[in-house]
Amino acid sequence: MNKWKRLMEAALLILMVAGMICYGTKGSEEWEENHTGIPDAVSSMSSDNWQYLKVVANSDRIEDKEAFACEVVRMCRENSFHTIRFSTDINGYPRGLTITVYLNRRGVERNEPVCEIDFRTEEYREDWDIKNNVEHFQLYLDGKEIDFYE
Repeated sequence: MNKWKRLMEAALLILMVAGMICYGTKGSEEWEENHTGIPDAVSSMSSDNWQYLKVVANSDRIEDKEAFACEVVRMCRENSFHTIRFSTDINGYPRGLTITVYLNRRGVERNEPVCEIDFRTEEYREDWDIKNNVEHFQLYLDGKEIDFYE
């Protein structure tokens, strides 16, 4: 009887340790994904060749929002997001961007944006796009124009 009790205690201990390892690994992977510091687009919608994006910063905070805005626009121009790729073969590159930024995916679920980025021209020209005519575009962060540097 005593051996049976110890065997059951050992089995329960092994199951508890295995459960903690599995739970810890899942939480660790989620934490790592949310703290890479590399922006990623999680949602994309296009209307009249204007691109609307939801981007996660994958960070706890954004130290320099202006530099971050330039980086996100650069990633759009280079089509270099990890999760989403723009389809440019039919309509070409977008003629403008509106980007809502969240710190992480949980912020998207809770609808807690930290800023909004617009990359647009003052005058609309059908033949201008964000890739080939960058000199005609202005960058706005939360409605305020900022300098765009590549």
